[in-house]
Amino acid sequence: MDTPQSLYSAESVRELDRQTIAALEIPSIQLMKRAGRAAFKHLQAQWPDIGRIQAFCGGGNNGGDGYVIAALAAQKKIPVTVYACTEPGKLKGDAREACEYALREGVQVLTSLAELDNADGNTLIVDALLGTGFSGALREDVAHAVERIKKSPGPILAVDIPSGLSADTGTADLAVHADMTVTFIGRKLGLYCGRGPALCGEVQFEDLGAPAQAYCDVDVSVHRYTAEGIKRLPVRAADSFKNQFGHILIVGGDSGFGGAALMAAQSSARAGAGLISLATRPEHLSAALTRCPEVMAHPVISGQELEPLLEGPTVIAVGPGLGHSPWSEQLLARAGRAEVPLVVDADGLNILSEGRVLAGVKRNDWVLTPHVGEAARLLGCDTADVLVDPREAAAAVQEKFSGVVILKGAGTLIAHDGGVDLINSGNPGMASGGMGDLLTGIVAALIGQHLPLVEAARLAVWLHGEAGNRAAEDGQRGLLATDLLPWIRRLVD
Repeated sequence: MDTPQSLYSAESVRELDRQTIAALEIPSIQLMKRAGRAAFKHLQAQWPDIGRIQAFCGGGNNGGDGYVIAALAAQKKIPVTVYACTEPGKLKGDAREACEYALREGVQVLTSLAELDNADGNTLIVDALLGTGFSGALREDVAHAVERIKKSPGPILAVDIPSGLSADTGTADLAVHADMTVTFIGRKLGLYCGRGPALCGEVQFEDLGAPAQAYCDVDVSVHRYTAEGIKRLPVRAADSFKNQFGHILIVGGDSGFGGAALMAAQSSARAGAGLISLATRPEHLSAALTRCPEVMAHPVISGQELEPLLEGPTVIAVGPGLGHSPWSEQLLARAGRAEVPLVVDADGLNILSEGRVLAGVKRNDWVLTPHVGEAARLLGCDTADVLVDPREAAAAVQEKFSGVVILKGAGTLIAHDGGVDLINSGNPGMASGGMGDLLTGIVAALIGQHLPLVEAARLAVWLHGEAGNRAAEDGQRGLLATDLLPWIRRLVD
């Protein structure tokens, strides 16, 4: 099993740069030239027939990388022009030396966007305006350059990180939308969470020859898990029987929301749970039995009626379609007192956030699965506050409630006592109703099959996203949550 990838903050990456330069005993300009050569290598491999290049270079080291790329293009007789946000005479240090390198190779450097020809579909844009040090709002001249890049009909290569994207949080207002990002030394957290996955395109990593010791004493922000690094379920023994693989109780489905609880039950079944029970409103019983007769559906009209159903399950998932009524609060209160692992989602989280039910409760044996809005309610803040730093928000929810927290998104974050993990899985077609209910059922099923909570969360997030990818092979628009069910079954083994 592969180890997870380390994701770093901008400050940690700067420390990695310093450690690498010291360990290799090279001048910093040599590391810059390595970065430029690495990016140019990917440029040529991805777009071997490109007609010309326009490089947009800032005044810092990121701009210096862009000048190196421009010089290398000129050496290959590729027509190249640089737009310089900072006049060459005002550049300092390595950026100035890189600019002089480009000028020696005959690269045309312009300091006015008005002088720059309009790019066509055969023009590749190199975005080297801003690097990992960016924060806050774009300067006016940089903003104009970013707007110009965004209008380009040709491909865009971002150097280290798309300009305007925060390396630490993945937040962005006005930013470059790249087709490929070549990043160096350390993978930046912002490339993989928040707006990062939408803005970076394909991410290529180059360590530039950094030795292993350079990474030893540098803080890691997040561990990113890919398919190869996630622990799977063991092969079942030939004499297996159903009671070995968990009895999952799904609690939810208030009036008008019965489908959510049923989908959670179905996904739990397809993820391998041995037994599945469903506690829901009486009017949903016939639909549940028709849709999935394998589920043991029970009519429940009060928290008191739920009580006897809590004795058999090994895992309880509460929240899908739970609603926001006295019935909903009673069921959450009773389920929350059960002495088995819990998975809490949707309206279960919304009720929890109000503080009347399970007030002040912290549990090591539950998994909370909020989206951004639900996380904001749990923390008593605005959604915008969560989006400013999703990693910090996930960690804050976990600190407040304990257990494991799955903050859902394009880069889903899993916060636990050991830190924060990240998994990129899924596609935009999954932005439709019912997807979160499936995830709830999968998490519960995996816990029922004896995976520790953190490992169950990792596998569930990957499995859910990959099932979405397989189901979307015929198109993302119109993708339904139930389209994932056959793929969940195929992938769980």
